[in-house]
Amino acid sequence: MKIITIGNTKGGVGKSTIAANLAVAASRDGLKVLLVDADPQGSSMGFRSIRESDDIKATGITAPTLHKDVREFSNFDLILIDAGGRDSAVFRSAIMAADLFLIPVLPSVYDIWASEDTINTLREARSFKDLKARFLINMVIPRTIMAREAAEAIAQFTDEAPVLATRLTALEAHKKCILHGKGVLEFEPNGKAAREIQSLYAEIMAGG
Repeated sequence: MKIITIGNTKGGVGKSTIAANLAVAASRDGLKVLLVDADPQGSSMGFRSIRESDDIKATGITAPTLHKDVREFSNFDLILIDAGGRDSAVFRSAIMAADLFLIPVLPSVYDIWASEDTINTLREARSFKDLKARFLINMVIPRTIMAREAAEAIAQFTDEAPVLATRLTALEAHKKCILHGKGVLEFEPNGKAAREIQSLYAEIMAGG
C-alpha cells in the first residue's frame, strides 16, 4: 500500500484536481484506489459523488487521527489524501500518514514564498518519521517571466522537497473534466493535459 498526501497550507493550488486526476490514472493502471478527503470543503468527495464509474472509492476523514485511521484501509494499493489548504491538526496528520508528500505550488514568487509554512510543517513531521516530499509546479503558463522567476524562488526549498520534472500547464481541460466526474485521461485522452497527468503519475510511481 502506498499513501500519497497532496497538500499545501496555501489554498487555491489545485490539490483536489490533482488528487482526482491521479486517482483516475491509478485506476486505469489497474490499481485499487482510495481517495481520502481531509478537507472540510469536501472537493474530492464532490468529485466522487458525480463520477459514474465505481472504480475509485472515496471517504472523508477530517480528524487529527487520520494518520492512524488510514492504516485500516490496507486492502487498497494506493491511497491519495487531499489535505486541506491551511495549517491544522488534520493537515499535520495527513502529512504524517504519507509515504510521499506532494506539494502543488503555483508558478508565482508570492505563492512559493507562502509555501514556507508548509515546509516548516514538513520539517516538524520529519522529526517523527522519514518522509519523502516533492514540489509540483501547477498551472504553468509556458515561456513567461513569471515561470522563470518562480523556478528561481523555489530553489531555496529544494533541499527538503525537490521539484518534480513534470509540470502541469494552465489548461481548461484540467478544470472541466472534474465537472463531469472524470479525469483528463478520460475527458480528453489525446490532449496535452492527459499527457501531463500520465507523465506525473509515471514519475510519482517510479519514485519521483
